[in-house]
Amino acid sequence: MGNNEQKVIDWDDEIQNDGEFTNEETVILPEDTYDFRVVKSEKAWYDGSSKIPACNMAKIYLEIDGGELGRGFCVEQIFLLDKFEWKAAAFLLSIGLKKHDEPVPWRKLVQCDGETGRCKIYVDEYEGRDGKTHQSNKVKNFFDKEEKAPKKAFTKGAF
Repeated sequence: MGNNEQKVIDWDDEIQNDGEFTNEETVILPEDTYDFRVVKSEKAWYDGSSKIPACNMAKIYLEIDGGELGRGFCVEQIFLLDKFEWKAAAFLLSIGLKKHDEPVPWRKLVQCDGETGRCKIYVDEYEGRDGKTHQSNKVKNFFDKEEKAPKKAFTKGAF
């Protein structure tokens, strides 16, 4: 397959691989590892671009627990393409809806409201439609629920 030739996946296919939410209380959290909760997940359609063909996608709205820093939010978009199967698998492993070596249907991506997990967050800077630079939190990677991702050690007076 060439760069723009990717297998489009249906919601009933299985994941074999192992590997616009607003809130006035939202804060941009610094890069670190955090607990998250899936606030909402939904099926959506992506119209396509020069890099990604038109396809189904899952929009997953995450609330990030920043502790004393506050709550952060981010929206993960997972395209139903073979190229992104690893990301779908990593997310489902992180919330415990997939186990290694066990295929699951792609529709599990939108059957996860209320589930929890851990992920590493980074700060993304982008130019908005208003021409100004904005920031948002993005997921760098998800941690398997079974692996018990490391929690930050508490040190009095240290941030």
